[in-house]
Amino acid sequence: MRYEYRFPELPELKDTSIWVENRGKRLRTKVEGKCPLWLRVIRRWYFDMFSFTKPIVQSPDGNFYSLYLPPIPSPAHARMFSSTISSIYFKRPLPLAVTIGVTTDCQYLCAHCSAAGRSESASILSLDELKRVVRECLDLGVSNITFTGGEPLLRSDLEECVACVPSELATSQVFTNGLALTINRARSLKEAGLHGVQISLDSPSPEEHDRLRGMTGAFKAVKEGVKNALDAGLYVGVSTYATKRVALDHTLVKIVELCHEWGAHEVSVFDAISTGRLRDQEVELLDAPSRKVLLKDAKDMNRRYRGKLRVVTQTWTNSGHGLSKVIGCLAAHMQFHVTAQGDFAPCDFTPLSIGNVREKSVAEIWRLLLKHPAYCKRSMNCRMQDPDFRKKYIDTIPEGADLPYPIELLESEKRPQSNS
Repeated sequence: MRYEYRFPELPELKDTSIWVENRGKRLRTKVEGKCPLWLRVIRRWYFDMFSFTKPIVQSPDGNFYSLYLPPIPSPAHARMFSSTISSIYFKRPLPLAVTIGVTTDCQYLCAHCSAAGRSESASILSLDELKRVVRECLDLGVSNITFTGGEPLLRSDLEECVACVPSELATSQVFTNGLALTINRARSLKEAGLHGVQISLDSPSPEEHDRLRGMTGAFKAVKEGVKNALDAGLYVGVSTYATKRVALDHTLVKIVELCHEWGAHEVSVFDAISTGRLRDQEVELLDAPSRKVLLKDAKDMNRRYRGKLRVVTQTWTNSGHGLSKVIGCLAAHMQFHVTAQGDFAPCDFTPLSIGNVREKSVAEIWRLLLKHPAYCKRSMNCRMQDPDFRKKYIDTIPEGADLPYPIELLESEKRPQSNS
């Protein structure tokens, strides 16, 4: 496939285009029009990096590298590349991705649920509201849309949400526990235009996964969900999380081996973060030595399964190594989150609300987020794991408050009261 990448949102590059072509596992590029030297350098570095890492799947729609990226080349990826240039070079941040909650309902009571404590006092977004939110996200430049929950498959009109994401503008995926991912539901989602699913797996041990999920048969549901999604023609990722013990026990190696056996395309490893239900538990979070072990295991697994399965870790994203130097904390830099009740949060792990999409547009709230002192500059490290950030913005949230908590209320509570 060959596609012309243009930059309609960047007036500085109005006379520039880059042709991108996948020739087997490699990507070839050719510049047309006026192209500054810095863009030639970025273009070569960016696309050569993908050629080196190798695609997981080659298809007529472009090479597939990750569920978090549109195929390359493609119209949706051209949008992502343009937004990346805007954010990194021109310092005009445009989001690449959004996670959108579509329900608060779930079949499980997971020990690590990051959505626990979220407000249920307001109604969830209607289908029309969700469609508007998706349109506004696309208008802002988003090229990857993830539907979350709760458990998004419990929403009967999820297919209609998926169908409002044009494939030429963005890819869509669903984060699910897999329990309701029957073959018929997987096929229905695929027909609606879904790109892929991310199925949660907490442990390679069936007994341990079932214990953490609070239900016998939860592990079996993950395995069957992976098979059903693959049979329906969906890309399949498996998501998990890492504590200090998980890293030091090399649990990731066992999970990746299992996922390769099942035929999954990708494994995502999120850091265990003190938020949601984990906020009140005694869990050993990752430290420097355990992160080093996790990074080595992920690197070894990527070498072993290169071109077959990819492992991505939040620890690498925040490590400052290679491409991660331009990534860091994704919140307010590359993505944001909209809860099922419409609250706009920096990410789905951060229990802070910048505004509500029922009151302001997505673009208005994004601009407010970028102006906030905690988010006006890119952070290399995850803010939710930064002690100073937590002391100022998380530990001061009133006990028992509905979440996400309005960030402006925290700031008004800190301001000295007038004596008049």
